[in-house]
Amino acid sequence: MPLDIETLADALAELATGDQARKKGQHVRTLRGVRGVADGDLARLIAAAWNEQRPVFPDDEVDLRQLYFGAHEDGLLAIGLLAAIVPDDPEEALEFGLDLLESVDDVQTGDALGWLVLGPGAVAAGRDPALFVGLAKSLSRPAQRRALVMACLAWLPEPLEGPAAAALRERLGQRAIAFVDAPLNEPVRAVVDGLLRDEAPAVRKAIRRVLRAWTNADPGAVVAWSQTVRGGLPKILQGEVKRAERRSQEA
Repeated sequence: MPLDIETLADALAELATGDQARKKGQHVRTLRGVRGVADGDLARLIAAAWNEQRPVFPDDEVDLRQLYFGAHEDGLLAIGLLAAIVPDDPEEALEFGLDLLESVDDVQTGDALGWLVLGPGAVAAGRDPALFVGLAKSLSRPAQRRALVMACLAWLPEPLEGPAAAALRERLGQRAIAFVDAPLNEPVRAVVDGLLRDEAPAVRKAIRRVLRAWTNADPGAVVAWSQTVRGGLPKILQGEVKRAERRSQEA
């Protein structure tokens, strides 16, 4: 069944409430605006959309793009559907995701795009994830560069989070999903090294999030990486490295 943008937009509108719009408006800053759909309701809709209107890529690229450029929740719905079809055509999905990255202007959308599409797409397509480092230099918005950092979570055995992961859960028939069973240390290291000196708080918080997940998977690798960093670590990251040192000693 072809992707029905009008039906999905109507479903989102029915789920939206003024209370949720006010709550989300306090945390989500995007020119596309927010509808006010609770994350749980959005996840259920994304799962239903996958089961009822499973898109085919690149045939449905135009419709996915139109959906993405709706409100904030519309974008997460589009990313969720795209994430679930990355395995079918990772090269095309990655390129499409990178195209969408140019319009990212909020952290939540960027996080979902990076973790669910860009990270797994790069690995599945056989692309060098270090390409993200070069790309970051051309991106002016912190949310865009943060998305490239969050892609690292796809290379760590970190369970997926957020409503946009609902379609992947439906496709795989599993509630708890990670893209890898063991950390891909070199890609993670390359991206973290490349964006370590980015001074945007949103980017540094994303690096801290990645270090936390990396420590959970391989604390020794985090300790080894930290010893190669020249000029010292930003203060916000020092706590995670100390945690890695403790975990490594306990192992």
